[in-house]
Amino acid sequence: MGIRIKPDGVLGLKVKIWGHLFMEVVRADKCSFCGACIGVCPVKVIDEKDEKPNITGRCIGCGFCYAQCPHTPFNPKSDISKLFESSFKHDVIGYVKGVYSARSTDPEVLKCAQDGGVVSTLLIYAIESGFIDCAIGSGLSSKEPFKPEPIVAFNKNDILSCAGSKYTASPNLRALTVAVDEFEANSIGFVGVGCQITGLRKMQYHDYGALKYGLPVKFAIGLFCSKTFYYSSLFKNYLVSKGIDINKITKTEITGGKFIVKSGDETVLSTSLKEIEGYGRKSCEYCGDFTAELADISVGNLDSPNGWTTVIVRSNVGEKLFRECIEKGVLEYKEMKIEDLKLTIKIANNKRKKATQPAVGSSTS
Repeated sequence: MGIRIKPDGVLGLKVKIWGHLFMEVVRADKCSFCGACIGVCPVKVIDEKDEKPNITGRCIGCGFCYAQCPHTPFNPKSDISKLFESSFKHDVIGYVKGVYSARSTDPEVLKCAQDGGVVSTLLIYAIESGFIDCAIGSGLSSKEPFKPEPIVAFNKNDILSCAGSKYTASPNLRALTVAVDEFEANSIGFVGVGCQITGLRKMQYHDYGALKYGLPVKFAIGLFCSKTFYYSSLFKNYLVSKGIDINKITKTEITGGKFIVKSGDETVLSTSLKEIEGYGRKSCEYCGDFTAELADISVGNLDSPNGWTTVIVRSNVGEKLFRECIEKGVLEYKEMKIEDLKLTIKIANNKRKKATQPAVGSSTS
């Protein structure tokens, strides 16, 4: 571990750099492809190759890539629990202020949505009300069929282009840095899975956090996630081997223990999750965070009726955003109790037990 000069001129700070990140995370197959290391590199010598970060030039030893990674130790410079003041901390799903089943009242949103369109509605309202300048989400690549690609969304059409679940990794934190560096955004909404939310919180709260990118984020929406997959393996290998034209895929979903692929109204594949398990990212085995515990609002499709979204409101800012959407009539909702989240808690508990690294938000040295 080298002795480096911190950018503010403080001498003697011990900093782990790209070489450590490569050995401890990338080479160890713990990388979840969140995009943090790529985005925060000040000399832009980290890029992507084969759905992993790859160095393309000379590392200057700043250590930002290592510090923001969700799979390296998290040593908060301040108490991250202050985000969730007045919230109840559940043993399995983290901080909770309220639990709801909700859906959008906008037919256009519901037409595009995976379930109840809650995430799209929250983001559209936040942009149109002026609360944020833009939002970070996962759209689809124009170059490869149904491949997720992080985007900076500025309006309703942009948001709707992100609607629907994608189960292969999208480096959303890379788009966050683009929003700040290229668009000079200073108020941003962020959507991501648990590891990406952890990376964001490290930008905001780590003792060596990339504050330039973390502080403009006004709220974070976390997506329930048990596993993500490699695009090349799942789509180009597995689905193609099943005779599926991946250019015609319009929707994928995981429900009832099945991975379902649709082309228009036609279901072209419905198979057990066990059959595609081998195409998942190894990094997911190190993650115990099913419900994105450090988000302001977490959402998923478990424990709610078809066409509705389960919503866990965790923070004051999350509660304010959700309540304003209710008051404006863009969301309808039903109150739930934590006891209603039977399947959510079961899966979250199983994922946490199977994980081979500490739970989110824990401090290690």
